[in-house]
Amino acid sequence: MTDAKDTPPAPPTQRDENERSLPGGVISLRIIEALAGAEQSMGVTQVAKQLGMPKARVHRHLVGLRDHGYVTQTSPGNQYRIGWRLYLLGQQCVRQFDIVSLARPTMEALRDRTGQTVVIATFSEGEVVVLNLLRGHTALEIALRPGTRFNFNAVAQGKIVLAFGPKGLLEELLADPLPANTARTIVDPDRLRSEIDLVRRRGWADAPEELFTGVNALAAPLFQADGSLFGTLALVGSIHYLPLKPLADHVDQLLHASREVSSLLGHSID
Repeated sequence: MTDAKDTPPAPPTQRDENERSLPGGVISLRIIEALAGAEQSMGVTQVAKQLGMPKARVHRHLVGLRDHGYVTQTSPGNQYRIGWRLYLLGQQCVRQFDIVSLARPTMEALRDRTGQTVVIATFSEGEVVVLNLLRGHTALEIALRPGTRFNFNAVAQGKIVLAFGPKGLLEELLADPLPANTARTIVDPDRLRSEIDLVRRRGWADAPEELFTGVNALAAPLFQADGSLFGTLALVGSIHYLPLKPLADHVDQLLHASREVSSLLGHSID
């Protein structure tokens, strides 16, 4: 009779070989897919069984995802579900692929009328996030790219978010000292409150040399069907082309374009 401990292990299956060859990042993504597709929280054993992976490996990846906010762990039961960071990432992906394609013709028309760089942005926790941009026709190239993030108080887009975005956001921001990018960045709480009141009244914002010396921006809100703020549309350029006192034509063109993009999002002005 053969001793069980002398029994040779079963040869690895093709699936075992495939799983072992997967990069760590892909394993994390597959775990995220499993959690996102589940109707309720899942335990390590459930995830491992569904994916056909060793429990220890799944647990290791879940801990890393949890520590960085991509999944959360419930108590009691040590179940896992999608976390806040992944939720925000999903929102940004949907926004980028949908709104960028919808808004591009309007952005092109605005760029061609003004000659300036046109930027579409949204916002996340504490920051403005650039989704896409069209370079202007001027000699000066602005150092922006999709994914660039800025503090709310340093950019015209951030002032729009503070004026038309979630209630209480301004006071949350003012709970801590405001960071400065240039000597013109607004860091005084009372002055920022006044600036945001002005933005609400006139419906657009500017930020001359508040982010980069020699650069200005004009921004207007983009609203969704339910009236909530999606993000912003902005003109960005040299202070020579977007002066300290904005040109009425630039403001009018920007507001017209922002209303057009908002209508594509289902927003209507009664």
